[in-house]
Amino acid sequence: MKETADWTYRLHRIEIKKGDLVLSDQESATCAYIVETGAIAVEDRASSTPNYTVGPGEMFGEYGIIGDAVHYSTARALEDSILMVVTQEEIEEKSAASDPMVHLFLNFFMDRCQSLTVRAIGSEEQNLKFHSRRQHLKESLQSTQEEIVSLFRLKAELERAIENDEFVLHFQPIISLRGGFTAGFEALIRWQHPERGLLSPFHFIDTAEKTNMITPIGLWVFKEACLHSLKFNETAANGQSPEVFISVNVSARQFEDDKLIENFRAVLEETGADPSKIQLEITESVLMTDADRAKEMLYELKETGFQLVLDDFGTGYSSLSYLHKFPIDKLKIDRSFTHSMLDDQDSLEIVRAISGLSHNMDIEIVAEGIETMEQLSLYRDLDCHYGQGFLIAKPLPAEDVYGILGTRMKLSGQI
Repeated sequence: MKETADWTYRLHRIEIKKGDLVLSDQESATCAYIVETGAIAVEDRASSTPNYTVGPGEMFGEYGIIGDAVHYSTARALEDSILMVVTQEEIEEKSAASDPMVHLFLNFFMDRCQSLTVRAIGSEEQNLKFHSRRQHLKESLQSTQEEIVSLFRLKAELERAIENDEFVLHFQPIISLRGGFTAGFEALIRWQHPERGLLSPFHFIDTAEKTNMITPIGLWVFKEACLHSLKFNETAANGQSPEVFISVNVSARQFEDDKLIENFRAVLEETGADPSKIQLEITESVLMTDADRAKEMLYELKETGFQLVLDDFGTGYSSLSYLHKFPIDKLKIDRSFTHSMLDDQDSLEIVRAISGLSHNMDIEIVAEGIETMEQLSLYRDLDCHYGQGFLIAKPLPAEDVYGILGTRMKLSGQI
């Protein structure tokens, strides 16, 4: 068998010749196979059809994705073929990363399949080995089952929260470090829970991500930010104050939604909001997962009129090599560098490098997590454009925003 180097999806391929044996009955199972080209003859003791042929797109040796299993079939190539190899490790990895319900279902389904097969045709040794594995699986899944029950209970509450309009936005001011005035706000979601009071995202965003509730919640945040942008800028104009932007976080899961741009454009049309006053914050991981798709989507968002902000900049492994490929308007220096740069020379040099890079590429810098005057002064010395953090102001309810539109930061560090 000859392996080919194709790791696009972390699957690898093997080339086999006509007549080659691919797997044997009772051998240890460590992987399954998907036929890419060719044909494979299978003699299967565990199937109601003992002899069959599989072709392109079909799988065989499926017991190979069950831990500690053996094959119950023999497979031989009827013609020259190329097979994709699916390993136990990859299935377990993808299962763990999937929706919690899918993860639980896959574990129970594979366990049930092996249980029925071992019971029907397995040896005594296989029965003993299987029951030992099953006890281990039961113990390892106990916490997963409890987590899933909790996740889906909270998911139901999140669905109710959208229906009952229980979410609210708070707005953390972002100031101009050059002029000191309030330049914009980051929109941050809060949940006005009917029983637990006002909850920060810490209590529910992880669940929203795992259950894909982040998509409707994210769209709600975007729409509310658009509506508030209109109100804030109308107030600013009436008071002859500079216009302000609102920055909205777009999660990696949201970015995977093919209807993201369509939905955003629909909201703009519905609300009449000006996209040039809305900034979309996107993390580096979004760019690194599928660079070509990310590039295409970002250019579409840019053409729509949004400004694009690369969030948590400096924490990824490919920041510098990826940056020039995308239409990024601003970089947001991760708060971890802000907190450590005064005491750690490496962090300070990274901040200096990012600042220099941004000026060379005509990209603006937003420094987040500013909590001391020393941090603020350093960012000003580096000629960074914007800053936010608890020194400047904590996230504010919408009604408190109107009082600081057009204001400048006082020497005490408080708006």
